[in-house]
Amino acid sequence: MEREIEKLAHNFINLAWNKGQLNLLRQYCTPGFHYHTTFNEQILDIDGYTAYVESFRRCMPDLALTIEEVMVNNDKAIVHSILSGTIEQSFFGLPASDKLITFSAMSTLEVYNDKINSLDSMIDIAGIQRQLATPIAMDFPLDIK
Repeated sequence: MEREIEKLAHNFINLAWNKGQLNLLRQYCTPGFHYHTTFNEQILDIDGYTAYVESFRRCMPDLALTIEEVMVNNDKAIVHSILSGTIEQSFFGLPASDKLITFSAMSTLEVYNDKINSLDSMIDIAGIQRQLATPIAMDFPLDIK
């Protein structure tokens, strides 16, 4: 079961962040799927998550995500990823820049009946701020309906 959960995590994250095949994400999730990130207090359903990823990728179109490690315990997985790219459109209060930034993320997934029930991502906000010398706007409203 651990190998299946690791594969599920890899497939879901790669489809979203590297391939942008957002129309395929729903098949990997339970009907009650929810997402949370350190960028915002809102809890997003699959439609909100899809819109969030789409917005992120639009602002950082050269985004590349590398999964460094996946650790599985029972029905949960922790995924350590490294992301890099340039911000071509302002978002999260960060101005557009031609500077390549690299930051890490830790995500936890909870799996139920072979589908992802929840995803929570902790982003290295301080690392982004150090690279751009710009504070990140926290608790901005996500207008992604």
